[in-house]
This record gives sequence, C-alpha cells and structure tokens, in this order.
Amino acid sequence: MIKKSIYFVLATLLLVSCYTGDEVPRDIIQPTEMKGILWDMMSAQAWASEAARKDSSTNLAAEMKVLSKKVFEIHKVDSLRFNKSYNWYIKHPVVLKPIFDSMYTQKQRGRDLEERSKVHPLKKIF
Repeated sequence: MIKKSIYFVLATLLLVSCYTGDEVPRDIIQPTEMKGILWDMMSAQAWASEAARKDSSTNLAAEMKVLSKKVFEIHKVDSLRFNKSYNWYIKHPVVLKPIFDSMYTQKQRGRDLEERSKVHPLKKIF
C-alpha cells in the first residue's frame, strides 16, 4: 500500500515538473494571431515615427493611437484584450521568443526579396 502511494506521489511530481506553465490560456490571444498583431503594431509605430519625422506638426502619440485603433479593428481585438495578452506574453518569454524569432525571419525574407528585385541580370548580347 505504501509502495503504491510512493509511486503515485512520484508520478504526480514527475507530471507536475514537466508542466512549464507556458501554455497560452484560452482568454489570451494565441501566438499566431499575436504575431500578426505585433507585426502590424510595429509597422504602425514605424510609419507614425516616419510621418512625425517628415512633418513636425504631426503628434506622434496621437498618430500612434489612431493607427493602433486601426490595427485592433483589422484584427478584431480590443485594446484591453491586447494589453492583457501582451502582458501575459511578457511574463512568459519562452512563448514570446518564437513569436519574435518568426517576425525577425519574416523581416529578413522581405529584405532578401527587396534586394533580389534590385539586381538586374545581365542581358545576353548576340
């Protein structure tokens, strides 16, 4: 009887120790969707910064607020859910890192394609 209890406790400890706590809860925006939102938010921030740099009358904070609202509308999410999800991801860097790695790879692919489009093959002259 005691032997079975020890095995049960050991099995339970093993299962609990394997759980990382990094599974995304249902009420949090899932990684694939979060990646898209973060990508669009970063793009919006870059665009707003560029607009403010070009035009000194542009209020960066106001422009960012307008663009963020548009991003939320596109992704059908509100700012409260986004902020709650973002804060969860910040507290779980093991889950957030692959999202940022994927975004970095996506950016690199875009740069590579852009560079390739600038290169013109030599025309054969006969």
